Amino acid sequence: MLTAAIKHHNQTRSALSVVGNAGGLFSWFGGGATTKNGTVVSTSSAKTLSAFYNGITILCNDYAKLPKSVIIKEGNKRTKDTSHPVNRLLNKRPNQYMSAFNYDSIMMQCAILKGNAYSEVVRNPITGQVESRQYINENDTPVTVKKYNEKLFYHFNGRVVEAKNIEHVIGFSENGITGIGVVAYAAKSLGVALSSQEFAEEYYASKGIGMAVLTSSKEILPDAKTRLANATEARLNSSSNYKVSVIDEASSFQHISLTPQESMFLETNKHAIGEVARWLNIPTNKLKDTENQNNSNMENMNIDYVSNSLIPWSQRFKQEQDEKLFTAAEILRGYQVHHNSNSLLEADKKTQAAFLSTMIFAGVKTRNEVRALFDLNPIDGLDEPLTAVNMQTLEQIDANLKKLNDE
Repeated sequence: MLTAAIKHHNQTRSALSVVGNAGGLFSWFGGGATTKNGTVVSTSSAKTLSAFYNGITILCNDYAKLPKSVIIKEGNKRTKDTSHPVNRLLNKRPNQYMSAFNYDSIMMQCAILKGNAYSEVVRNPITGQVESRQYINENDTPVTVKKYNEKLFYHFNGRVVEAKNIEHVIGFSENGITGIGVVAYAAKSLGVALSSQEFAEEYYASKGIGMAVLTSSKEILPDAKTRLANATEARLNSSSNYKVSVIDEASSFQHISLTPQESMFLETNKHAIGEVARWLNIPTNKLKDTENQNNSNMENMNIDYVSNSLIPWSQRFKQEQDEKLFTAAEILRGYQVHHNSNSLLEADKKTQAAFLSTMIFAGVKTRNEVRALFDLNPIDGLDEPLTAVNMQTLEQIDANLKKLNDE
């Protein structure tokens, strides 16, 4: 099938349906949009906004630090397989260039900003086992997704690769196959914040002087006006901390201060936090905006963040990994990837201790399982689940009495 697709591609390109080009020139040049006031909004310029940069970093780091493992799911039973080669690719070195954390972080960043994150799955030609996951940098190697004979193929770097050998994680999508980066939709909103940032920079660079008017009770010739204006401007633009300008023939110097509307525009960066939070679907406290917030509602907001912001991204990655990182035989046996989001839901120590005690005495967790959560070694005799005496069934009580009598 792959050979036929390549041959057909070389003969005629018209029969290959272009599904998407990974954001095309938008991703290739880090492009974006230009607002009505001329502000260029791109993936690069958007990251100069502290709130946007922080939001992207938070999402990427939180996904990258999620514990990931290979499990075998048989009915309701799940068993970790730490010896599986994919387990190392998930947690240590996915390829010869990157650590697992850096790999997950850059893939997440591409999925958010460009709408598509690509990685080539390199398999052993004999066993079919995955040997490495090679991140595809679209800034150097643009990717085009094409459909041939009801199958998807990825064209990049002069090669054609089948979909089964490409991890492709998409963000928001209009066709379900290729994604569109968030900056493409947020350009106007982010453009306002960028404009206010530039306006504030210019204002503070001029130390708030901005424009001024020289007035005189006598008539000044046009050439003299120009020389007077240039001399005053040059003096006020000097790098000296103390600026004194002697004005000939002019009777007064009037500074034109900011209007109330312009002063409010300087505050736009603060309101941009809410805009960025909506575009990235994260609570404002994640962007270091803790105004009118306390420990109680921040904990609830953190739970909401994990449930509604991070886990949907985790699911996108997990489903690709389940499908692309195992052989067909392993998938039939129940092999899959598990992302443990519980590590991001830790409460304060008092609440955590009460919760774990309840889980132990209810028999949901053993004491050694709780010790494992704190990276403590197991202790002999703590692998049996506890059950409160007043919560046992009559059959259990009779069985325990009979066991004691027999002993």
